Amino acid sequence: MKRPGFNSHFLAALRLRFRSLAAALLVACSAPGGHASAQKFPDGPVKIVVPYPISGPTDIRGSSRVTKTYKLIAMHAPPPISDTLARIVARAIGAESRHPVVLERLPGAVTTRGATAVAKSPADGHTLLLASNATMVIDPYYFQGVKYDPVRDFVLIAPVATMPFVLLVNSVVPADTLPGLVAWLKVRPGEVNFSSSGEGSIGHLAGELFRRKTGVNAVHVSYNGGMAALNGLATGQVSLMFAALPLALPYLSSPHLRPLGLASRQRFEPLPGLATLAESGLPGFEVEAWFGVYGPARVPPSVMVWLSEQIAAYVAQDSIRSPLLELGLDPATGTLAQFAARIHSETERWAPIIRESRTPSREGA
Repeated sequence: MKRPGFNSHFLAALRLRFRSLAAALLVACSAPGGHASAQKFPDGPVKIVVPYPISGPTDIRGSSRVTKTYKLIAMHAPPPISDTLARIVARAIGAESRHPVVLERLPGAVTTRGATAVAKSPADGHTLLLASNATMVIDPYYFQGVKYDPVRDFVLIAPVATMPFVLLVNSVVPADTLPGLVAWLKVRPGEVNFSSSGEGSIGHLAGELFRRKTGVNAVHVSYNGGMAALNGLATGQVSLMFAALPLALPYLSSPHLRPLGLASRQRFEPLPGLATLAESGLPGFEVEAWFGVYGPARVPPSVMVWLSEQIAAYVAQDSIRSPLLELGLDPATGTLAQFAARIHSETERWAPIIRESRTPSREGA
Protein backbone atom coordinates (compact mmCIF):
# COMPACT_ATOMS: atom_id res chain seq x y z
CA MET A 1 0.00 0.00 0.00
CA LYS A 2 1.48 3.38 -0.93
CA ARG A 3 0.54 6.90 -0.13
CA PRO A 4 -1.90 8.07 -2.83
CA GLY A 5 -0.29 10.05 -5.63
CA PHE A 6 3.23 9.71 -4.25
CA ASN A 7 5.06 9.75 -7.55
CA SER A 8 3.08 12.15 -9.75
CA HIS A 9 1.71 14.65 -7.21
CA PHE A 10 4.77 14.90 -5.01
CA LEU A 11 7.39 15.13 -7.75
CA ALA A 12 5.36 17.64 -9.76
CA ALA A 13 4.86 19.81 -6.68
CA LEU A 14 8.54 19.54 -5.85
CA ARG A 15 9.57 20.81 -9.30
CA LEU A 16 7.15 23.73 -8.96
CA ARG A 17 8.51 24.62 -5.52
CA PHE A 18 12.11 24.72 -6.77
CA ARG A 19 11.16 26.96 -9.71
CA SER A 20 9.28 29.29 -7.34
CA LEU A 21 12.19 29.34 -4.89
CA ALA A 22 14.71 30.20 -7.60
CA ALA A 23 12.50 33.02 -8.90
CA ALA A 24 11.94 34.44 -5.41
CA LEU A 25 15.65 34.43 -4.62
CA LEU A 26 16.45 36.13 -7.91
CA VAL A 27 13.95 38.90 -7.24
CA ALA A 28 15.17 39.37 -3.66
CA CYS A 29 18.82 39.59 -4.67
CA SER A 30 18.28 41.93 -7.63
CA ALA A 31 15.65 44.29 -6.22
CA PRO A 32 17.10 47.64 -5.07
CA GLY A 33 15.48 47.45 -1.66
CA GLY A 34 15.91 43.72 -1.11
CA HIS A 35 18.74 43.82 1.40
CA ALA A 36 17.52 47.03 2.98
CA SER A 37 14.31 45.38 4.08
CA ALA A 38 16.25 42.41 5.40
CA GLN A 39 18.18 44.75 7.70
CA LYS A 40 15.04 44.99 9.82
CA PHE A 41 15.33 41.28 10.47
CA PRO A 42 15.45 39.90 13.06
CA ASP A 43 13.29 42.24 15.11
CA GLY A 44 12.92 39.75 17.96
CA PRO A 45 14.27 36.43 19.23
CA VAL A 46 14.88 33.70 16.65
CA LYS A 47 13.98 30.14 17.61
CA ILE A 48 15.58 27.08 16.04
CA VAL A 49 13.54 23.92 16.58
CA VAL A 50 15.62 20.75 16.94
CA PRO A 51 13.27 17.80 16.31
CA TYR A 52 15.69 15.08 17.38
CA PRO A 53 15.58 13.30 20.74
CA ILE A 54 18.42 12.83 23.18
CA SER A 55 20.22 9.63 22.13
CA GLY A 56 18.30 9.64 18.86
CA PRO A 57 19.66 8.84 15.39
CA THR A 58 21.40 12.24 15.08
CA ASP A 59 22.20 12.57 18.78
CA ILE A 60 24.61 9.67 18.97
CA ARG A 61 25.31 8.72 22.57
CA GLY A 62 25.33 5.61 24.65
CA SER A 63 22.54 4.40 26.91
CA SER A 64 22.15 1.78 29.64
CA ARG A 65 22.86 -1.42 27.69
CA VAL A 66 25.15 -3.67 29.73
CA THR A 67 27.17 -5.83 27.32
CA LYS A 68 30.92 -5.36 27.42
CA THR A 69 31.10 -4.49 23.74
CA TYR A 70 28.38 -1.89 24.04
CA LYS A 71 30.09 -0.19 26.97
CA LEU A 72 33.28 -0.02 24.94
CA ILE A 73 31.47 1.55 22.02
CA ALA A 74 29.38 3.95 24.10
CA MET A 75 32.50 5.16 25.91
CA HIS A 76 33.77 6.69 22.66
CA ALA A 77 30.48 7.91 21.25
CA PRO A 78 30.76 11.25 19.41
CA PRO A 79 29.00 14.37 20.64
CA PRO A 80 25.38 14.96 19.66
CA ILE A 81 25.19 15.87 15.98
CA SER A 82 21.90 17.77 16.16
CA ASP A 83 23.05 19.98 19.03
CA THR A 84 26.36 20.71 17.31
CA LEU A 85 24.75 21.81 14.05
CA ALA A 86 21.95 23.75 15.73
CA ARG A 87 24.45 25.72 17.80
CA ILE A 88 26.47 26.53 14.69
CA VAL A 89 23.33 27.90 13.03
CA ALA A 90 22.45 29.86 16.16
CA ARG A 91 25.91 31.46 16.29
CA ALA A 92 25.74 32.28 12.58
CA ILE A 93 22.46 34.15 13.00
CA GLY A 94 23.33 35.68 16.35
CA ALA A 95 26.61 37.15 15.10
CA GLU A 96 24.71 39.91 13.24
CA SER A 97 21.70 40.22 15.51
CA ARG A 98 21.07 42.12 18.70
CA HIS A 99 18.31 39.65 19.56
CA PRO A 100 18.89 36.24 21.14
CA VAL A 101 18.80 32.99 19.15
CA VAL A 102 17.40 30.11 21.18
CA LEU A 103 17.25 26.36 20.61
CA GLU A 104 14.10 24.41 21.36
CA ARG A 105 14.33 20.63 21.35
CA LEU A 106 10.99 19.25 20.24
CA PRO A 107 11.38 15.51 19.56
CA GLY A 108 8.72 12.93 18.84
CA ALA A 109 7.11 10.99 16.00
CA VAL A 110 10.42 10.37 14.17
CA THR A 111 11.15 14.14 14.00
CA THR A 112 7.77 15.03 12.49
CA ARG A 113 6.39 16.59 15.70
CA GLY A 114 8.93 19.41 15.60
CA ALA A 115 8.54 19.84 11.86
CA THR A 116 4.77 20.11 12.19
CA ALA A 117 5.15 22.82 14.83
CA VAL A 118 7.41 24.90 12.58
CA ALA A 119 5.11 24.44 9.58
CA LYS A 120 2.31 26.04 11.61
CA SER A 121 4.47 28.94 12.84
CA PRO A 122 4.28 32.50 11.48
CA ALA A 123 6.24 32.77 8.23
CA ASP A 124 8.40 35.68 9.34
CA GLY A 125 11.76 33.91 9.69
CA HIS A 126 11.80 33.97 13.49
CA THR A 127 10.99 30.24 13.80
CA LEU A 128 13.29 27.86 11.94
CA LEU A 129 13.80 24.13 11.73
CA LEU A 130 17.01 22.11 11.67
CA ALA A 131 15.98 19.29 9.35
CA SER A 132 17.55 16.37 7.54
CA ASN A 133 16.55 14.36 4.49
CA ALA A 134 14.85 11.96 6.91
CA THR A 135 12.44 14.75 7.92
CA MET A 136 12.01 16.31 4.48
CA VAL A 137 12.31 13.40 2.05
CA ILE A 138 11.67 10.11 3.83
CA ASP A 139 9.34 10.47 6.83
CA PRO A 140 6.36 12.16 5.14
CA TYR A 141 6.17 9.42 2.53
CA TYR A 142 7.27 6.44 4.59
CA PHE A 143 5.00 6.87 7.59
CA GLN A 144 1.23 7.33 7.69
CA GLY A 145 -0.34 10.28 9.45
CA VAL A 146 2.42 12.88 8.98
CA LYS A 147 0.77 16.29 9.33
CA TYR A 148 2.90 18.40 7.02
CA ASP A 149 3.85 18.44 3.36
CA PRO A 150 7.57 19.23 2.86
CA VAL A 151 6.95 20.93 -0.49
CA ARG A 152 3.83 22.91 0.42
CA ASP A 153 4.66 23.87 4.00
CA PHE A 154 8.41 24.62 4.01
CA VAL A 155 11.08 26.60 2.22
CA LEU A 156 14.78 25.75 2.25
CA ILE A 157 16.83 28.51 3.89
CA ALA A 158 20.39 27.14 3.91
CA PRO A 159 22.33 23.86 3.72
CA VAL A 160 24.58 23.15 6.70
CA ALA A 161 26.34 19.79 6.31
CA THR A 162 26.21 16.32 4.84
CA MET A 163 26.83 13.11 6.76
CA PRO A 164 28.44 10.19 4.87
CA PHE A 165 27.50 6.59 5.55
CA VAL A 166 29.94 3.69 5.63
CA LEU A 167 29.31 -0.01 4.95
CA LEU A 168 30.55 -2.05 7.92
CA VAL A 169 30.66 -5.81 8.34
CA ASN A 170 31.28 -7.91 11.41
CA SER A 171 34.89 -9.05 11.51
CA VAL A 172 33.90 -12.73 11.20
CA VAL A 173 32.36 -12.15 7.75
CA PRO A 174 34.82 -13.74 5.29
CA ALA A 175 34.95 -10.75 2.94
CA ASP A 176 37.50 -7.96 2.75
CA THR A 177 36.09 -6.32 -0.38
CA LEU A 178 32.70 -5.30 -1.70
CA PRO A 179 32.68 -7.94 -4.49
CA GLY A 180 33.64 -10.56 -1.90
CA LEU A 181 30.75 -9.52 0.34
CA VAL A 182 28.25 -9.63 -2.53
CA ALA A 183 29.45 -13.10 -3.56
CA TRP A 184 29.17 -14.32 0.04
CA LEU A 185 25.65 -12.94 0.39
CA LYS A 186 24.39 -14.37 -2.89
CA VAL A 187 24.94 -17.96 -1.78
CA ARG A 188 23.10 -17.25 1.51
CA PRO A 189 19.74 -15.78 0.43
CA GLY A 190 17.63 -14.77 3.42
CA GLU A 191 20.23 -16.05 5.92
CA VAL A 192 22.15 -12.83 6.62
CA ASN A 193 20.87 -9.82 8.59
CA PHE A 194 21.71 -6.12 8.35
CA SER A 195 20.99 -3.59 11.09
CA SER A 196 19.82 0.00 11.10
CA SER A 197 18.91 2.65 13.66
CA GLY A 198 15.21 2.15 12.94
CA GLU A 199 12.56 1.39 10.37
CA GLY A 200 12.50 4.05 7.69
CA SER A 201 15.91 5.40 8.69
CA ILE A 202 18.52 6.30 6.10
CA GLY A 203 20.57 3.27 7.13
CA HIS A 204 17.54 1.05 6.53
CA LEU A 205 16.86 2.49 3.08
CA ALA A 206 20.56 2.27 2.23
CA GLY A 207 20.37 -1.46 2.92
CA GLU A 208 17.30 -1.76 0.71
CA LEU A 209 19.05 0.13 -2.09
CA PHE A 210 22.06 -2.17 -1.67
CA ARG A 211 19.79 -5.19 -2.05
CA ARG A 212 18.27 -3.79 -5.25
CA LYS A 213 21.58 -2.90 -6.86
CA THR A 214 23.40 -6.14 -5.99
CA GLY A 215 20.55 -8.66 -6.17
CA VAL A 216 21.29 -10.07 -2.71
CA ASN A 217 18.64 -11.09 -0.18
CA ALA A 218 19.57 -9.79 3.27
CA VAL A 219 17.06 -9.33 6.11
CA HIS A 220 16.60 -5.97 7.81
CA VAL A 221 16.76 -5.86 11.63
CA SER A 222 15.54 -2.59 13.15
CA TYR A 223 17.17 -1.35 16.37
CA ASN A 224 16.27 1.51 18.65
CA GLY A 225 18.97 3.96 17.61
CA GLY A 226 22.36 3.92 15.93
CA MET A 227 24.34 2.88 19.00
CA ALA A 228 22.17 -0.19 19.54
CA ALA A 229 22.46 -1.12 15.85
CA LEU A 230 26.24 -0.79 15.98
CA ASN A 231 26.30 -2.91 19.12
CA GLY A 232 24.28 -5.59 17.32
CA LEU A 233 26.86 -5.59 14.55
CA ALA A 234 29.84 -5.69 16.91
CA THR A 235 28.42 -8.59 18.90
CA GLY A 236 27.53 -10.63 15.81
CA GLN A 237 23.74 -10.38 16.06
CA VAL A 238 23.84 -9.04 12.49
CA SER A 239 26.49 -9.21 9.79
CA LEU A 240 26.47 -5.80 8.12
CA MET A 241 25.28 -2.24 8.55
CA PHE A 242 25.25 1.10 6.78
CA ALA A 243 26.35 3.37 9.64
CA ALA A 244 26.53 7.15 9.85
CA LEU A 245 30.19 8.09 9.69
CA PRO A 246 30.19 10.13 12.94
CA LEU A 247 28.93 7.00 14.71
CA ALA A 248 31.40 4.65 13.03
CA LEU A 249 34.46 6.89 12.94
CA PRO A 250 36.02 5.85 16.28
CA TYR A 251 35.63 2.14 15.43
CA LEU A 252 36.95 1.84 11.89
CA SER A 253 40.00 0.05 13.31
CA SER A 254 38.04 -1.99 15.87
CA PRO A 255 38.71 -5.75 15.90
CA HIS A 256 34.92 -6.29 15.91
CA LEU A 257 34.19 -4.39 12.69
CA ARG A 258 35.54 -3.97 9.17
CA PRO A 259 34.78 -1.02 6.86
CA LEU A 260 34.29 -1.91 3.18
CA GLY A 261 33.62 1.52 1.72
CA LEU A 262 31.86 4.85 1.90
CA ALA A 263 28.37 5.16 0.46
CA SER A 264 29.03 8.69 -0.78
CA ARG A 265 29.80 10.44 -4.05
CA GLN A 266 33.41 11.08 -3.14
CA ARG A 267 36.01 10.11 -0.57
CA PHE A 268 35.95 11.79 2.82
CA GLU A 269 38.80 14.28 3.18
CA PRO A 270 40.13 13.04 6.57
CA LEU A 271 39.98 9.38 5.35
CA PRO A 272 41.64 9.45 1.91
CA GLY A 273 42.41 5.72 2.03
CA LEU A 274 38.79 4.62 2.42
CA ALA A 275 37.33 4.14 -1.06
CA THR A 276 33.71 4.76 -2.01
CA LEU A 277 31.41 1.90 -2.89
CA ALA A 278 31.09 3.41 -6.37
CA GLU A 279 34.84 2.99 -6.83
CA SER A 280 34.61 -0.56 -5.48
CA GLY A 281 32.06 -1.84 -7.97
CA LEU A 282 28.71 -0.13 -7.27
CA PRO A 283 28.63 2.88 -9.63
CA GLY A 284 26.11 5.52 -8.66
CA PHE A 285 25.60 4.19 -5.13
CA GLU A 286 25.30 7.36 -3.05
CA VAL A 287 23.69 7.47 0.38
CA GLU A 288 24.27 10.45 2.64
CA ALA A 289 22.30 12.31 5.22
CA TRP A 290 22.14 16.06 4.85
CA PHE A 291 21.13 18.79 7.25
CA GLY A 292 19.68 22.15 6.40
CA VAL A 293 17.73 25.04 7.86
CA TYR A 294 14.10 25.39 6.82
CA GLY A 295 11.43 27.96 7.50
CA PRO A 296 7.66 27.94 7.05
CA ALA A 297 6.51 28.54 3.49
CA ARG A 298 6.09 32.19 2.50
CA VAL A 299 9.03 33.50 4.52
CA PRO A 300 9.84 36.86 2.87
CA PRO A 301 12.53 36.43 0.17
CA SER A 302 14.68 39.21 1.66
CA VAL A 303 14.72 37.39 5.00
CA MET A 304 15.59 34.13 3.28
CA VAL A 305 18.54 35.76 1.55
CA TRP A 306 19.81 37.34 4.77
CA LEU A 307 19.62 34.07 6.69
CA SER A 308 21.14 32.06 3.86
CA GLU A 309 24.09 34.41 3.51
CA GLN A 310 24.75 34.51 7.26
CA ILE A 311 24.73 30.73 7.62
CA ALA A 312 26.76 30.01 4.46
CA ALA A 313 29.49 32.48 5.41
CA TYR A 314 29.74 31.12 8.93
CA VAL A 315 29.92 27.45 7.93
CA ALA A 316 32.66 28.25 5.38
CA GLN A 317 35.05 29.48 8.07
CA ASP A 318 38.01 27.18 8.76
CA SER A 319 37.29 27.37 12.48
CA ILE A 320 33.90 25.72 11.80
CA ARG A 321 34.84 23.52 8.85
CA SER A 322 37.73 21.69 10.53
CA PRO A 323 35.80 20.54 13.65
CA LEU A 324 32.92 19.33 11.48
CA LEU A 325 35.30 17.23 9.38
CA GLU A 326 36.83 15.77 12.54
CA LEU A 327 33.36 14.83 13.67
CA GLY A 328 32.64 12.97 10.42
CA LEU A 329 30.54 15.65 8.72
CA ASP A 330 31.11 17.44 5.41
CA PRO A 331 30.37 21.17 5.69
CA ALA A 332 28.03 22.38 2.97
CA THR A 333 29.93 24.21 0.22
CA GLY A 334 27.50 24.48 -2.70
CA THR A 335 24.96 27.17 -3.43
CA LEU A 336 21.37 27.08 -2.28
CA ALA A 337 20.23 26.26 -5.81
CA GLN A 338 22.70 23.36 -6.06
CA PHE A 339 21.50 21.98 -2.75
CA ALA A 340 17.87 22.28 -3.82
CA ALA A 341 18.65 20.43 -7.06
CA ARG A 342 20.32 17.69 -5.03
CA ILE A 343 17.20 17.29 -2.88
CA HIS A 344 15.11 17.04 -6.04
CA SER A 345 17.24 14.28 -7.60
CA GLU A 346 17.52 12.44 -4.29
CA THR A 347 13.76 12.43 -3.84
CA GLU A 348 13.23 10.90 -7.26
CA ARG A 349 15.86 8.25 -6.50
CA TRP A 350 14.34 7.31 -3.14
CA ALA A 351 10.72 7.18 -4.32
CA PRO A 352 10.65 3.50 -5.42
CA ILE A 353 12.69 2.40 -2.39
CA ILE A 354 10.27 4.13 -0.01
CA ARG A 355 7.26 2.61 -1.76
CA GLU A 356 8.62 -0.91 -1.54
CA SER A 357 10.03 -0.67 1.99
CA ARG A 358 7.38 1.23 3.92
CA THR A 359 5.06 -0.33 6.47
CA PRO A 360 1.51 1.02 6.00
CA SER A 361 0.59 0.58 9.67
CA ARG A 362 3.39 2.80 10.98
CA GLU A 363 2.45 6.35 11.90
CA GLY A 364 4.85 9.26 12.08
CA ALA A 365 2.65 11.68 13.94
